Amino acid sequence: MKLKEINWFALVGAVLLLALVPISLYFSWWRLIIGENLFAVNTSPVNTNFSLMGAPLTSPLVWAINVIGMLTLTASGIILLIYSVFPAKSFSMDLLSFGYRKPLYMVITYVVGLVVSTVLVQTFSGISVPVSGTFNVVLPSNLTMGATISVAVFSAFQWPFWLAIVAAGICIAARFYHRRVSFEAVNKAKTSDSPVIAPSCIQC
Repeated sequence: MKLKEINWFALVGAVLLLALVPISLYFSWWRLIIGENLFAVNTSPVNTNFSLMGAPLTSPLVWAINVIGMLTLTASGIILLIYSVFPAKSFSMDLLSFGYRKPLYMVITYVVGLVVSTVLVQTFSGISVPVSGTFNVVLPSNLTMGATISVAVFSAFQWPFWLAIVAAGICIAARFYHRRVSFEAVNKAKTSDSPVIAPSCIQC
C-alpha cells in the first residue's frame, strides 16, 4: 500500500469522528442555562443531561438516543478508517457511502432537533429559549403565582459542535477525493496488465 493510494480525507475524517465520541461525552455541543442554576441543559448526540436547581434529571428515551448517536459515530469512524487504507477495493465504495454521510446527517438532525425542542418549550411553557445568545426572560405568571420574575437565559454552541461540522465537511471531501484515488488505481491496473513488448532485433 503506497501513501498516494490512501484517501487522506477519509483517514482524517475517521480520526476526528473517533475522537469526537469521547470528547462529546465530557464536553457538550450546546449549553443552556436559565437563571442562577435554576435550570441547565448540556447536550450532545452522545450525552445529554438536565438539572433543575442543581438536581440531575434523567430520561430513558434521551439515554437511548444518546446510545444510538454514540454507536453511529463510532461505526462511521471505524468504517471510514478501513476504507481510507483500502480505497480501491471492490467493497470500498460501499464503505465510503455508509461512512461519509452519517456525520452530516447527525449534525443536521441535531440542529433540527434542537430548534424543534426550543419551539416546543416556548409553546408549552411560554418561556422563550434562544438557540444562541443571552436574554432576559420574564417567567409566565402561572409559574410564579402572579409575581413578575425576570431571569437571565444563556445558550450557545460549544466547540465540539464546530469540530463535528469540520469532521462532516472532511468526510464529504473524502467522497470527492475518492474519484482521484479510483482513477489512479485504474491507471495502475492498466499499466500492470499491459503486455511487455520485446525490443525488435535489427541485426541478428
